[in-house]
Amino acid sequence: MPVTRRIAGVLFTEQSPADGPTNMRLDEQLLADAEEGSACCRVYSWTGPWVTLGKYQSADKDLLPGCQVPHVSRPTGGKAVLHGHDITIAYAVPLRMLISKTMTVEKLERSVKAVYRAMAEPIIVALRACGLPAALGEDTKFTGRGPKVADCFAHISANDIVDERNGQKVCGCALKITQSAALVQASIPVGSPIVDPASIIVGGKAISTAPWDSDRFAAELEKAMA
Repeated sequence: MPVTRRIAGVLFTEQSPADGPTNMRLDEQLLADAEEGSACCRVYSWTGPWVTLGKYQSADKDLLPGCQVPHVSRPTGGKAVLHGHDITIAYAVPLRMLISKTMTVEKLERSVKAVYRAMAEPIIVALRACGLPAALGEDTKFTGRGPKVADCFAHISANDIVDERNGQKVCGCALKITQSAALVQASIPVGSPIVDPASIIVGGKAISTAPWDSDRFAAELEKAMA
């Protein structure tokens, strides 16, 4: 059964493992709720390995022939992510909640970077509280590493969340912005992949992250949002 709490105006839910279509449907509902004025976050997992494809990707182009792992499309952009060994987050807020003293709604709507940074911040804070020194790639010396391939974790851009000590990507994030709300979908690996990404995704690469206290992540994310 899902566990739901309201934290500083954000409806925060921890949910049991589900399949790809169910998880994406629930994430899309979060965005719809945010467009109606409600901020929502859910932390969840998967019933075995699944691949999510970014909105502008396709299975024919970005997955290897004969791939046996089920896949589903995300409402957000970005590249393919292999799930099943990760903590996954969906976080949707009305844009008005992200406005600072120097940022109007109109400016926010035009600034993908400003929206992304505002929504990535609690994830970074929570990861650091759990012992993983996370930071945006552009705030470190580690950006533009790796080939531009279909696998989210095989390339590091300025907007990626990385381990500030070595540049390893520790969280894959994708964003969708509408006129009134924004949705972030994020994947944080915990342990090794259930199957080798190189056998599933074009340019796939298995990564390893430094040890961190993943059991505390949901609680620390709640604190960061508050």
